[in-house]
Amino acid sequence: MNQTNLFPYSGRSFVVNYGKGLVFRNTYAGDGTTVTAEFLEGPQTGAKMTVPFQWTALEGGSYLLSWQEEDKSTVVHCDNFEAKTTRSFYTMMDGSFYVMSGTISE
Repeated sequence: MNQTNLFPYSGRSFVVNYGKGLVFRNTYAGDGTTVTAEFLEGPQTGAKMTVPFQWTALEGGSYLLSWQEEDKSTVVHCDNFEAKTTRSFYTMMDGSFYVMSGTISE
């Protein structure tokens, strides 16, 4: 976690598309402390949650982002906002584990 600097994409929203009806809008709060994830497609369309997140900058313009959802599932993203790419690792409470790749747009 980078506590001394503001997340460079704070105050902005991005559509994260993994295909197959799995599309979210991630909105990073202006103060850089929370992300609001909103389902844009699929059976949970319209569902939203706002949770604290952590981030660190990686080489090559990528950012490692992580948070725990309200149901205690965990999410880790490796996002490159300039290259418009995302790779995500998602562990659900039942132990199901997903590795996903997708695109990012504003």
